[in-house]
Formats: sequence, C-alpha cells, structure tokens
Amino acid sequence: MRWTQPRGTAVALLSLHDLENNAVRQLAAGLRRRGRRVLEIYFKDWRNNKLEPPSMMEFAQLLKVLRDHDVAMVGISLRASAYQSVAASVSAHIRNKLHLPVVLGGWHVTVRPEDCIGIADALVLGEADTTFPEFVRRFFSGDDPQRMRASPGTWIRFADGSVSKTAPAPLVTDLDGLAWRDYESADKVVIDKGVLRWGDPMASDPLYQVMTSIGCIQKCSFCHNSFDTGAEGPSLRVRSASSVLDELAARREANPHIRRVRFDDEIFGLDRRWLREFARRYPQEVGLPFDLLTEPTAVAEEYADLLKAAGAHVVHMGVQSTEAVNRAQLERRANRDTTRLAVERLTSRGMRIRYLVMVDIPEVTDEQKAELFEFLQDVPRPFDLYLFSLTWFPGTKMVEDLLQDGTLTPEQVEGRATKTFYQYRADLGWPRPPEDVYWLSMMVLQASGLVPRQLLGPLAERRLGRSHPDLLRKAATLATLYKTARVAGSMVRNGELTGTLVRRWWNPQRLITM
Repeated sequence: MRWTQPRGTAVALLSLHDLENNAVRQLAAGLRRRGRRVLEIYFKDWRNNKLEPPSMMEFAQLLKVLRDHDVAMVGISLRASAYQSVAASVSAHIRNKLHLPVVLGGWHVTVRPEDCIGIADALVLGEADTTFPEFVRRFFSGDDPQRMRASPGTWIRFADGSVSKTAPAPLVTDLDGLAWRDYESADKVVIDKGVLRWGDPMASDPLYQVMTSIGCIQKCSFCHNSFDTGAEGPSLRVRSASSVLDELAARREANPHIRRVRFDDEIFGLDRRWLREFARRYPQEVGLPFDLLTEPTAVAEEYADLLKAAGAHVVHMGVQSTEAVNRAQLERRANRDTTRLAVERLTSRGMRIRYLVMVDIPEVTDEQKAELFEFLQDVPRPFDLYLFSLTWFPGTKMVEDLLQDGTLTPEQVEGRATKTFYQYRADLGWPRPPEDVYWLSMMVLQASGLVPRQLLGPLAERRLGRSHPDLLRKAATLATLYKTARVAGSMVRNGELTGTLVRRWWNPQRLITM
C-alpha cells in the first residue's frame, strides 16, 4: 500500500460477527471526539455454534456502503482468533475492489501479528485507544510516507514490501479520560442475512454491558491474560466509580428500555474502597439489577455484603474443573474449600450463581469428572451452568507450552482452526466420547432442577448408562428445552427478551446448556 494522501475523509470500522463490539464503539467515539467522521459497520451477527460466512450479496452491500460514504481507510476489529479467515476474505474484497488500506486490530492481531500482516496493510497491536487515533491522525496528515513509520504500536506494510514495526505503546491508565461508547451517531449500519439496515443494533437493548476495569490479576493458563504484550503499565486498571455511574445514568436517559446491567470485568470490584463507594451510590443513582463476573478467592465476607447492598442479582463465577485439574493444567489458585465458602457467602445473601465450567480438557480422568459432578451436587439450587469447551487460543500459556513440546500443531490452534464457530459454549450435539457425553448430560440434569438429586447421585455412583449414554443425552436435551423455555418466559415478563437473542441462541440442534 502506498501511504499517500487519502482520497476520502472518513474512517470505517468493521465488526465481524459481533453486534455488541465494545472496541468498535469506543474507538469510534474517540475518533469522533477528535473531529473525524467514522462509519461503524456491523458485518454479520454471531450465532451460537453456527457461524455463517458472508454471502456475495453481503459483500456487495459492504462495498457499496464504503464506496458511497467517502471512506479512506477501513479498520477491522478481529474479535477472536477464529475470525482470521473471515477478516482475510473481507480484507481481500476491500483491497482488490476499492483499493482502500485495511488496518487490523484486536487480541489475535497482538498475539499473531506475523499471521495477520499478510492479509492487511497495517496492524495496531495491543490496546488501541490511543494508538489507533494517532495512526489515523498521521494517515490524514500529508503525503510523506515516513510519517507513518513512527506511529506507536503498529506494523505497517509499504509498497516496496518493507514492514515497519514500532514498540507497543504503554497501557492506558487514565480510563476516565476515554470516550464513552457511542450509540447515538447516525453513521452506523448492520449487514446480515442479506439485509442492510441503518442505526445502532444495540441502541435500545434491555441489557447494558459495561466494564469498570481493564485487565486481571490472575494468569490462568488458558486465558489471554497469560500473554505478555510487552506494553508497560499495571495489568489491572480501574475507572472511578463516578465515571461508571455517570455513564450508566447517561445511557438510561438515552435508552429507557434498559432493564439490567452486566459488568464484564474479568473480576468485578477487586478494589474494596471502590466497591464501598459503588455499593453506597449505585442503588440511588442507577438502581437496576445487575450481573457480574467474579472468582472464588475474591469473595470475602465484606465483598459479598457490598454486592448485596449494591443490588447484585446474578454472579458468574468460574470454577472450571476439579482442584487438581485447575492447579495442574489451568493454573488457577482457588481450592475447593475457598470455592465452597464463596458459594455459601453469595447464595446466603440471595444471589444466584452461574457456574462457569470447562469441559473437553485432555487427560482428565473419570474420577475427576465424577468429583466435579459431586461438587455440583452439593451447591445450593437453583443455579445455572455455563459449560465451555476448552479451545486452543493462540498466545495463552497453555497453548504456547503445548506447541513448544509438540503436543499441539499450529493447525489445531484458533486462527487456523475455527472451533469457536461450532463449539464454544458446549452443547450436547457435539461429537464426544461416550463417557464425556455421560458426564455432560449428568451436569445438565443437575442444573435443570427437574431431576431430584437423590436420583442423580446413585445413577452417577453406579455409572449407569456411561457406555451408551444416548438415552441420558435425550433426557438432558429435554431438560435443556424445559429450562430454556422457563428462562425465556422470565425474560419476556421482565422485558429482556429480544429478537436478537432469539436469533443467536435458538439452535435446536445445538442448544447450549445453562
């Protein structure tokens, strides 16, 4: 690409298979605050375990939008590693048909820049809140191509085949100074199922997702937080309570349909002084029920008290597997006693727990699977169960170690593999060994609340149906249908069920567990 004076004046930001894409909205807001016109394009939506490639009609719609709106540069947010193939296809259409420069950003770009520079003209690595606006500023600033080479945190490919590489920029520490995500601009379009419609697809959604912090204090081996980007700065950074509450108040005023808030921090409310202020102010200033993510080691008595005082409704808590598997393979710190104590503290204060459990972990024994089942036998009902299939994400410590010792091949790792498209949240339709189908079905029946524990316990003890679990799988599928209907009914009554949710999650062949 010749980085000369651009023909157009606008920047287009593309989100692939992700209508919520927080990164696109926040980057767009930051650029608009600097006076740049930004066109947000939500290209295809995500569907549970059934992602569909763009059609030729959708590619034609995308190219027409870019052509008609004075776009000079296209940025693509690579949400997950499996989307590399989609990004390559989209990038090729844009570069070949319109001859516009394509810039990729996102976590996969940061951990696998060598794989991505061949399908784009430039990469923005790491957190892009400051580096991408600087890249855009330099792009529009004149004809001298040398101005681009010093842009921080980027890889840039030039017409002579050379690639300039600059060091990662320091991590953003002033989170209050970042622009809030923009839902109001008219420059937004969705292209999906051959239909093009203008407007933000999440502007009136009843669930508002927000983060009060960036980063994590833990380094679980399967998680992207185990990868060191080389950027300087603290791994965990926190917004002020006032910044968060002001954003929520503004969104409620703009969208009166909001019924629930979900805090998407890796671990919510770790700073105790922050949580005390939040618990005091949130009920008066916002007052909506909210969900959060946490970890057993964080749940001290005061932490649970403050969550209750603030109005926490649902707690997503990762337990993953047994203590032995967690420590040996996943590098998680919480032991079972700590987890049980966290469960008691949360449930005794009226909070519902959604347990995040990982399945399809190699070399987990039958005894360990039974131990996980027994743990769930003991936790208070009702509860929800979010089962995730272990996926090999590049850059994580687990995957890099397995690649190094030859246990994994690069073709098995997301980016070249696309397991995320078909089995991210575990479902009962995915082909598994009989013993895995057995334990998965048993846990689904536990979480459904339909089958008495007094019946499930002896069934598991005798391993009845373990060799031929088809009947058990059918029972678990019926239990999932029952629970899905019950949850959907509750969401309808609360005004939280949307057409977008139905389109994404209603996949009768691949019903997720909950």
